[in-house]
Amino acid sequence: MGNTNMREGLASEPGVDSASEVGSPSVDSASPASGFGHGARAVPLDASSAASLVSETDSSNPENTLSSEQLAAIHARNDWLIAADQALADVRRRSYEGKLTTPDRWVKRAFAPSGVDGHAFASDLLAYIEDRPHAEDTPARGKQDVPLGYDDRPELDELDLDDPLPEPGVTDIVLLYGKSGVYAYSKPLMSHSFAHALFNTAEGDELATFVDVVRTESKVYPRPVAAASFLNQPYLWSAEKVASLFERAINDEAYADIETTQTSLNDTYFYSTTFLSPAQAKALAEWHGVERFRNP
Repeated sequence: MGNTNMREGLASEPGVDSASEVGSPSVDSASPASGFGHGARAVPLDASSAASLVSETDSSNPENTLSSEQLAAIHARNDWLIAADQALADVRRRSYEGKLTTPDRWVKRAFAPSGVDGHAFASDLLAYIEDRPHAEDTPARGKQDVPLGYDDRPELDELDLDDPLPEPGVTDIVLLYGKSGVYAYSKPLMSHSFAHALFNTAEGDELATFVDVVRTESKVYPRPVAAASFLNQPYLWSAEKVASLFERAINDEAYADIETTQTSLNDTYFYSTTFLSPAQAKALAEWHGVERFRNP
C-alpha cells in the first residue's frame, strides 16, 4: 500500500495483557470504570468531515488541487485509520488465540500514530467501534465473516499517499462492559460462551462464571456441562472449587435453576432447569459423556 511511511512509530509485534490466555477455542457509552471516557479527540476528522474538506476546492485554482490544509487532514486521518486497522487486527489475532483485548492494551502497545496521545487514541478507537455497526453480544448463528484488514486489500496498494483511505470495518467486533473495564473480541473467531468465561474470570466473579457457562451451554447447544470441563482452561479450577461453587449456587435463590445429573460412569454434569428438563439433561449427559465415545 502506498501509505507505508505512515506506519512509522507503530507497534508491529503485539504482546500480552492481563486477560486469561488459552490455546483453543450494541451498546451505549463506555462504563466510567473503564477509564476511557470520550474526552479530547485523537481523530483529526471523521470520515464525513474529511470528505467534505477534500471536496472544498479553491475555485481560483485552475488545476483544482488540494490545499496544504486539506492534504494535512487527509494524512492525519490516514495515519489514524492505519493505526486503528493494526489495533483491530491485533484484537482478531488474540481472539483466535482465545484472549480478550482491553483498551489498556492499545495504550501499552503504542498503536497510536506519532504525535497522538495513547489514551486519547484508545478512547477514540472505542468510540469508533461503538458508533459503527458492530457485532452483538449473542451466540453466533451461521457463518460470520471477518472484515478484511488493509494488508489483505490489494486494491489499496494503488492509492497515492494523498488519497483518503476507506474506514476499517468492525462488524465482527463485540464489546463487553464490566465493572473493571471494557473487553473486545471478534465474534467469528471466539465463541460467545468462551468469551463470557474469559470475561467473568477477568472480572473476578467465579460464581457468575460458573452459572453463566452452565446456563449458556444448556440454552444454546443444548447440553449439560461436565464438572471436569472446569478443570481445564480458561478456568483451571480444582474439583473442590467446582463443588464449592455448585454449593453456593444451590444455596442462592438467584441460581435455583442450576442442577446436576450423573452418567452411567458416575460423572457429574451441571445443567439449568430453565432450558433442560431432568430427563433431557440425563440423556444428553449420557450421550456426551459415554455413548459418543462408543459410537464414533
